[in-house]
Amino acid sequence: MIKDGNILIKRRRIFVGKYKVGDELIVVNDPSKDNARLKELTKLTVDGDFANISWGIKILEVEYDKPNVTLTYKNVKGEKNKVFSECKDIANFDKEKVLEKALLRAFQNELINISVVKNTCEI
Repeated sequence: MIKDGNILIKRRRIFVGKYKVGDELIVVNDPSKDNARLKELTKLTVDGDFANISWGIKILEVEYDKPNVTLTYKNVKGEKNKVFSECKDIANFDKEKVLEKALLRAFQNELINISVVKNTCEI
């Protein structure tokens, strides 16, 4: 984390450029780098009798509202989606576990989408 005046910045991945205007910090991201990384992460490989699928999404925002979590993510096509997940054991609420549950829902949505696209011959 970087402290810049009164602004606290937590770095995630890649910043293309940072410009300071007065007391406001503006961060410019390059979406083409995100898209290239998502395409790199998303693939299907076949090795003899074995196959492997890898799917990449970019986490844009995670909102915790005990016992719920809302995950906003971007898929390989650049579409923004939201998924919701709920922790049924409120007394033992664990942010990491409920986030994992939301990520599994996001991947499930993406795999359902891939089936629909394939069945409608849009590939």
